[in-house]
Amino acid sequence: LQMCMQCAGLWEWKRMEKIDMTVGIAGLGLIGGSLAKAYKASDPGITVFGFDRDASITHIAQIDGALDGELTQERIGECDLILIALYTGAAVEYLDKIAPYVRPDTVVVDCCGTKRTICKAGFAIAKKYGFTYAGGHPMAGSQYSGFKYSRANLYRGASMILVPSRFDDIHLTARIKRLLEPVGFGRIPITTAQE
Repeated sequence: LQMCMQCAGLWEWKRMEKIDMTVGIAGLGLIGGSLAKAYKASDPGITVFGFDRDASITHIAQIDGALDGELTQERIGECDLILIALYTGAAVEYLDKIAPYVRPDTVVVDCCGTKRTICKAGFAIAKKYGFTYAGGHPMAGSQYSGFKYSRANLYRGASMILVPSRFDDIHLTARIKRLLEPVGFGRIPITTAQE
């Protein structure tokens, strides 16, 4: 019991540590909205910009406190992490559109359910423009959809499956895991798009 209390104390200390990062989220439905809320709940100092095809959802998310502002073309370059929570076809289109504005040190992760199509396109786009892309699949959800059902604890303890471009780069995967840490995933296993 004492060991568990010490671990809990360490977790509290790490959680209270100030995190300085800017996150961009494209798609503010259940998945993207919950990601935005999780980052803001983890540390209000984390800057979260968001985009949704329905501008009223972006506005509602700002009023709700899940966003600090709209994820515009100009703000793409401010992001340390960009999460794309759109359907596969729209995700590829969005990634291709923003690619020229993504900084070389930015990490882009999609949250699509299937990986082969998005990873093939994502790896090629990232290579062309010189930034890091990884496929992702958060293993959590709900029978409901839309921002109004999003919640900060949706991913608490859940797995976030990652598909990096290189499996031998432990520094890269460690960096992506650190960027995702505030969301509260329990496990972040690494796999291939096929698996």
